[in-house]
Amino acid sequence: MKKILSCTLGLFIMLICGTLSSCSDFEPTGYPDVPTLQKASDLKAEINGYTVNLSWALPQSNDIEGVLLIQNGNISNPIRLDGRATDYSVVGQPMDEEYLYTVKVMYNGGYVSEGISTTATIPYVELADATDLRASVSGRTVTLDWKLPSATGITGVKVIRNGDTNAATLIEGTPTSCELKGQPMDQEISYTVVVVYDTYYTSKGVSIKTLIPYITPKMGYLMTAPTIQQLPDDDERAAASWFVAQENAELIQPSQLADLDADIYPVIWIEIDRVGLPLGWQNLPQEISNDETIEALKRYSANGGSLYLANMATQLTVPLGIVPADMAPTVYGNGDGGTGSDVWVINPYLGWDFRNGSDQGFYDRTAHAIYKGLTLEDPNNYGYENLPLIGPGQREDHNCLWDCNIYGRGNQPDVIRNFEVTTNSLVLATWGHVRDHCVAGLVEFYANAEHGRCIANGFAAYEWNQNSGVNPYQHNVEQLTKNILDYLK
Repeated sequence: MKKILSCTLGLFIMLICGTLSSCSDFEPTGYPDVPTLQKASDLKAEINGYTVNLSWALPQSNDIEGVLLIQNGNISNPIRLDGRATDYSVVGQPMDEEYLYTVKVMYNGGYVSEGISTTATIPYVELADATDLRASVSGRTVTLDWKLPSATGITGVKVIRNGDTNAATLIEGTPTSCELKGQPMDQEISYTVVVVYDTYYTSKGVSIKTLIPYITPKMGYLMTAPTIQQLPDDDERAAASWFVAQENAELIQPSQLADLDADIYPVIWIEIDRVGLPLGWQNLPQEISNDETIEALKRYSANGGSLYLANMATQLTVPLGIVPADMAPTVYGNGDGGTGSDVWVINPYLGWDFRNGSDQGFYDRTAHAIYKGLTLEDPNNYGYENLPLIGPGQREDHNCLWDCNIYGRGNQPDVIRNFEVTTNSLVLATWGHVRDHCVAGLVEFYANAEHGRCIANGFAAYEWNQNSGVNPYQHNVEQLTKNILDYLK
C-alpha cells in the first residue's frame, strides 16, 4: 500500500469548486502526487529441509530504504529488512500448512510500494519419538527416563503433564531423563515426552501414567520477625494471624529454609506490605533479601517447592530467577494511601474490549482454580463483573505489579500474551477498570528446570487490614488466599 499524503485540504477545496461555477478552472498547487513506485520482482520460495528460503529482485533505484516481508497477511507485524536485501530465510513455519509471503519495497520519504506474493508449504514429515519411557516415584518426585531416537536435528525434549502444553517443561539438548518435583498427590498423572527437532518441530509424543501417593502437606509462612506481634505492619500481622489459624499451617523462620522438605512443605507464602518501603527487591526486609535466604529459597523452589509472593514480595521474582532482571515490577506505591468511596476490584477478563473480535486477544481466566467459591460482582458499574477485594474507606495504594506495555507485543497478538510467552506464565487478573491489557497484577509463573511454581499477587486491593474499619470484602481476600495456597500445594 502506498503512503497516503496529507492532502485532505486540497481534496476539500476541489469538492467545493465542483459546486461553484467561478471555480471551474481552479487547479490546486502545493500538493504533490503520490509517486508510482516500482515493485520487487521475481519472488521465489525454495524449501530446504524445514527452512523456507525467499529471494527476490529489487528495482534499480537509489531511493530504496529497505524491504517489508509480510507473512500470511499480518501487516501489523511485518519483518523489516534494511538496505537492499534480496533474500531472507524463514524458520519455524508449521509443516503441511501453506503460508503466504508478500514483499514490499520501502522508499525514502516513507513510501511503500505495492507487494508481490508467493506461497510455500513445508511437506509433513513424521518425526521419530522417544522410546522405552519409564516412570519412578519417590515421595512427590517423579523421575522419567527414555531413549532418544537415532535421528539428526534433535534440539530438546518437552515433558507435558496431563496434556497442559502451556506448562510444558522444556529441556534443551539431548536429555534422556527428567526429575519432576512437587507433583500432585493422590491422583493418576499422565506424562508425555515429545522430542523437539530444529527448535520448532515436535514428535507426536509418548505417554505414561503414574500415581503419586498422598502425603499430608503443610503450608509455611515466611516470617521476618520472631513473632507475629513483632511484625512491623498491621497488614502483615493480620495476614500471619489468619494463616496460623488454618489447618497444617506453620510459621517458618528464614533459618529453617535450608532444611525444609518441599514434599512436606510444598508451598511457602511471603507477604510484605509496608508504608515507606523503597522500590527494589534489595530494599525488602533483610531477613529475606540477604544472600543466604535468597539461596535457600532458590534451592527450595528448585526442589519443587511452590511460592506465593504477595504485595511487595512480588519483587522476589527477580533474584529467584522467575523473571529476568529487566522485567521486575515497576508499578509501585508505598504511601499512606487515602480515603475513597469506590470499591477496589481485580479483573479476570483480560482484554474485555477485544472479546467480540480483534487482532488482540480476550482471555477469560475465571475458570482458574484460584477463583473457586468466589462471587464476581460489578460494584463500580464498569459493565462487567470483577472480584471486589476492599471496600470504601481508607486504603493503602501499595501496588507492586507489571506494566506490560513496557515490553510491547513482540510477535504476539498483544502485550499480555507477549508477557506470558516471555516469562512462561499465565496472567490471572488486571486492574478492575482496565479493559485492555496494560498491567499484570496476579500472575501464575509455571515451573521449569530451575524453579518451582509461583503465584505473584501485587494488587494494592489485596490489603489484609483496612485501617478505617471492617472490610466488607474481607471474605474474598481470605478465600482468594486459601485458593492460591491450596492450588500451589
